[in-house]
Amino acid sequence: MDINNKLKVVLYDENRDFENIIESCKKENWVAFYTDRKELFREALKSFCTYTAYKDGEYCGFIRFISDGFFTVYCCEIIVDKPFRGQGVGKLLMAKISGLFPGCSVDVISDNDDFYKANGFIILANGMRKRSRL
Repeated sequence: MDINNKLKVVLYDENRDFENIIESCKKENWVAFYTDRKELFREALKSFCTYTAYKDGEYCGFIRFISDGFFTVYCCEIIVDKPFRGQGVGKLLMAKISGLFPGCSVDVISDNDDFYKANGFIILANGMRKRSRL
């Protein structure tokens, strides 16, 4: 996807993107993604749909999602680095999901409801999670 030839969303490439994504996780204090589970996260990025965003060639964020391809897409993670927020990067990353899975509902667990509401999401219910023992 491309806006004015400046903002691009591209398929994840480990050599190009992994360390940028780790830095994004550090900035957001998503500790599990860059400490003891870093190598598991590396595998997850390769195993599921992961896209990165670049503006004028500079990394600015990523999204990872999974889908059954028929009914539901689940957005696992999305981070837009702070200097690029409010510039349409997150919206473009979310649009990537809709473009790939046009008939599917998109689900998220949010710590930024305002972003999702501004992009057409509605709150349905409370989410729950059972943490692994790893």
